Amino acid sequence: MGQSLTHTNLMNTNSKQSLILEFVGLPGAGKTTVCREVASRLNNQGVSLVGGDEILQQWKQQSTWQRMIKLIPQTLNQWQILLYSLFLAFQVKPTNRQSFSKAAKIFANVKRLDAIARSHSVSERSAAPRAIARHQDSQIILLDQGLLQETWSVGITGTTPSAESIKQELALLFHQRPMAIVYFQIDIDTALKRIQNRPTAESRFDRMHPEAAQQLLSKYVAYLQDIVNCAQTFNIPILEVDSSLPIDEKAQRILSWMNNDFMAHPESVCVNNLR
Repeated sequence: MGQSLTHTNLMNTNSKQSLILEFVGLPGAGKTTVCREVASRLNNQGVSLVGGDEILQQWKQQSTWQRMIKLIPQTLNQWQILLYSLFLAFQVKPTNRQSFSKAAKIFANVKRLDAIARSHSVSERSAAPRAIARHQDSQIILLDQGLLQETWSVGITGTTPSAESIKQELALLFHQRPMAIVYFQIDIDTALKRIQNRPTAESRFDRMHPEAAQQLLSKYVAYLQDIVNCAQTFNIPILEVDSSLPIDEKAQRILSWMNNDFMAHPESVCVNNLR
């Protein structure tokens, strides 16, 4: 049964910042499918919403030079994320290019998310349910593959970074970025069956032999749990969802959680002294 792992006093009712709602879970957990269903329902309720696919499409429409310029760090926090993400990848042994590529992707995602948050203009409220309508003072950024999932990807090519390093990375990612997390629980055998039945081969797991994918998932499932556990220490709202439930029920539980707990934005983490 889905339950709220972190029930926070959601504050800051006057905040105009975008809320980042990220779906986290093993490959095959149903993140993308449920994300699309939730997005459809939120759109029907008139909630101001932007999805990860839309953000990426807008990014790809720009020229290479435009993208390179926009990837230049503009704040101290962005510089810290770039450097610490690379440091996180450096901790993975044996050293490999894939971990550094994923680390760079974390930084690129941050830049895109920050740009969306800055450029968003406040839209008029609609007649959406009251709890959800409060978000229309800002915007929801809905991600089926976001910052935590990429942090996991950095460490699944060798030895995983320490819990303290993960916490340091998350502190930088959460800094002044209101976030909430939906964590999909799924057993490895079910995840493998779903991966094998997917029509596309976008993920590294889609291209693996089933036995190799099983070994990799078994080895790093605890690492994903460690990341979620670290996120809990930052007072981030987290909902745990059973992936075996029907899509309709999972989507409804997520929306109910948002209506009941999101009476205002989560307070963004403010980190002043990082060791």
